[in-house]
Amino acid sequence: MMKSRGNIILTLMAALLLLSSCHKVVVRVDSIPENSPKNQPIFITGNFNNWDPGEARFRLIPNDDGSYSVVLPAGFGTIEYKFTRGDWTTVEKDICGYEIDNRTLILGEQDTITNQIQSWNDMDPINCPRLTIILDSVPKDTPEDEVIALAGNFNAWNPDQNAVLRKDSSSGKYSLTIDRMPGVSELEFKVTRGNLQTSESDEFGNNVANRKVQFGVKDTVRLSVDGWVDKPSEEKSNRVVFIIKDMPKTTPLNDYIYLVSNLNNWTPDDKNYIFQKNKNGQYFYPFPRKKQYIEYKITRGDWSTVEVDRYGFEIANRVTNLEAEDTVYLSIGGWKDRNYINDQEVTIVLGELPETTPDNSEFYLAGDINGWNPHKRKFRFEQDLKGRYYLNVPRRGYALNYKITRGDWSNVEVDNLGQQFENRQLFFQDADTVLIDIVNWLDLPPLQLDHLTIVIDQMPPNTPANASIYLAPDFNGWNPEDRNLIFDRLPDGRPYITITGKNQGFEYKVTRGGWNRVEVDQNSGDISNRSAVYGFTDTLHIQVQNWHDKR
Repeated sequence: MMKSRGNIILTLMAALLLLSSCHKVVVRVDSIPENSPKNQPIFITGNFNNWDPGEARFRLIPNDDGSYSVVLPAGFGTIEYKFTRGDWTTVEKDICGYEIDNRTLILGEQDTITNQIQSWNDMDPINCPRLTIILDSVPKDTPEDEVIALAGNFNAWNPDQNAVLRKDSSSGKYSLTIDRMPGVSELEFKVTRGNLQTSESDEFGNNVANRKVQFGVKDTVRLSVDGWVDKPSEEKSNRVVFIIKDMPKTTPLNDYIYLVSNLNNWTPDDKNYIFQKNKNGQYFYPFPRKKQYIEYKITRGDWSTVEVDRYGFEIANRVTNLEAEDTVYLSIGGWKDRNYINDQEVTIVLGELPETTPDNSEFYLAGDINGWNPHKRKFRFEQDLKGRYYLNVPRRGYALNYKITRGDWSNVEVDNLGQQFENRQLFFQDADTVLIDIVNWLDLPPLQLDHLTIVIDQMPPNTPANASIYLAPDFNGWNPEDRNLIFDRLPDGRPYITITGKNQGFEYKVTRGGWNRVEVDQNSGDISNRSAVYGFTDTLHIQVQNWHDKR
């Protein structure tokens, strides 16, 4: 009997020893690639979760110092793992974008494991210390027995044996890998057939500028050679004709019209670039065809007379490929010095629209000018010939308060977090034309997310130590002390909670376990319900100013 009791004690001691060997470990990521997409979550996956690349409970939490962290479940033994951004197409890679071995850690050896992510599978590596040049094609008249070599700043512009590209017999492509030299951030080079006298050219045999590639931006660069300077192709003798088909009615009859571009140093009154009139009375300018893009604008001889749009706004430089076009038709909306506005109206122009905006959408102004009606036809934006949406609003009173909708309050404009913001305000005496950008629509979140983490960055100094912080939302009947909605704590002590749902969003307040301990504003006054919307961000940062019972 005594022997049996001793065996039981030994068994219990062994069990306690086994339990004491189970450890939790904090996994940190101190750095991620600079080109990592913003607002995308990072996950850890491994043999502890059957290699699920996007399991919500293993999403890393962002910290104030820019790092990310997650606590793994208690256990013992060796863990293998990797990091992703939610699926295997976004798994981490090495500094040059190649596959890496599984990371490993042994539970119990360290409390915190620190990692660095060097690149992602779906993004170009940006810190690779070498560069591979792949030549996809060369001119048909390239001699078969001649080498293809690079001359550049990495070999003193001497295309020696170390700069010869190797030809793949099956694909016919050429390639060369160049290691980054100390202190060199940019590779500058030309493709040659063994010396600079046989270097690459454009398809007309003209010299081309040196190629330049930054180390660390990509690990592989693909290019093609169009011609060789010593073997010019048969020149294409034709032209590109620029024709102005629409001219502002305010254009003075006797003014010259000039083409101003990067090809004439942006000189606004260059006599070599004056438009002529054809037999139809249209202004035209014939330009020699080149394998080149031209950036340009139209003036009447001075930058004070440069073209603008119909609302008087500056326009971006026009761009034309001189190799691809035959005739380029231009429409000039107005001149900077002769753009007249109707004094009885203010024009509101929609600039940037969210990428999520559906095609053929209609846009409306809802404001105090129309009783805040979100779909009144009289206040629907029209579209001009350039595709911009505008609305002429009569000047009434001192100011206009308004917002933009797509016809209903359910699709009103919101900010980058999906939150409604204060009404826009237009003071009639300050403007003739107003350009506004729409950031987001309430019903069209830009991200496919069904979860949201709320982080309380700041709480009142009088918050009791170790107090439980609760989320009181509309989806649980506004229960202020729901044990399932208690905030956890980040390593730095900030409360956080992750909510998953299929609805558009929810309203909520923060409490310490009852409506007598609900949050209030800094002056101890009641606050409006907070709102959260899925799909605009994965993390929402808030501050609690004061508590109802601590006024």
